[in-house]
Amino acid sequence: MKKRETPIELYYWPGIQGRGEFVRLLLEDAGAAYVDIARERKNGLAAMMRFLENEESGPLPFAPPFVKAGNVIVSQTANILAFLAPRFGLVPDDDALRAEASQIQLTLADFVGEIHDTHHPSAGRP
Repeated sequence: MKKRETPIELYYWPGIQGRGEFVRLLLEDAGAAYVDIARERKNGLAAMMRFLENEESGPLPFAPPFVKAGNVIVSQTANILAFLAPRFGLVPDDDALRAEASQIQLTLADFVGEIHDTHHPSAGRP
């Protein structure tokens, strides 16, 4: 397990255990140094919204969750996990096995989307 000296900043809604929870679980499992901005900082939710409105930050993520690792900003749950997992030794170096891990995560993302649509049936359908 590898640790980074600079804490990763996680930006996600403070009271929702949704897509951001997968990122939290990865960071916890890795023993990573991270700051959950909206949960741990005073006025963290406001800080997250200011970040999203700051055009000087470079290309902005569409919506939380996203992470800031140094100068790199990564959004979309599957993309965040694909970015972080190798850095913490949570996926194999083998390309085929890493693709299989990604496939499992993308299947989970589809499953979560289906659950969401069942719970909110009008949200995803015309």
